[in-house]
Amino acid sequence: MSIDQFYLLDEEIILMTGEYDHFGRFCARVMIGGQTILVSRSPLQLIDDTLNYIGFDLKGANKGTKNILGNINMWPIIVNPYKGICLFPYKSPRQEDCVWFNPDHIVKTKSRGFKTEVELSNGVSIIIDLKKYTFITKIQTALQLKNISRERGTHPHPLSHFITSEKQIKPIAKRKEGKYDFKSLMEYNG
Repeated sequence: MSIDQFYLLDEEIILMTGEYDHFGRFCARVMIGGQTILVSRSPLQLIDDTLNYIGFDLKGANKGTKNILGNINMWPIIVNPYKGICLFPYKSPRQEDCVWFNPDHIVKTKSRGFKTEVELSNGVSIIIDLKKYTFITKIQTALQLKNISRERGTHPHPLSHFITSEKQIKPIAKRKEGKYDFKSLMEYNG
């Protein structure tokens, strides 16, 4: 199935890779459930389109991941923080045969020498050119990013415990000279 119109990634995505269509355009082959679709955007463009739709972009998502996880290679991306969609590449996204995985749809991994067989939630398996140990580390890193992002999203800052109920709110008074009197807060908070 080929899709030329606007398409967004959702939580049903199992994996995505690059593929050339019959016109020679580099597209994204997206696996959803037991079927695949060909979207006339590259995998990175498709990730960026999805991020742009909700008010983010790929550059910011990369920067955020680097901020959370540190300086790592081929980091995972939170594609949609509201739906908890995280994807990670098993190799450099600049390589055309890179496969992006959704860690939520990986059921089991098996070592196949220097390769790894990845069993997916739809009953399909794919063999990739990466040792099992390295691939499992990538899964764990993606899940760590997803969990930290979710935690930070629901508890955005350690100072949030200072937010009080309306009954305890004390207004900051403005002095005659036009400056605000923040000392009144210190007196109020004890």
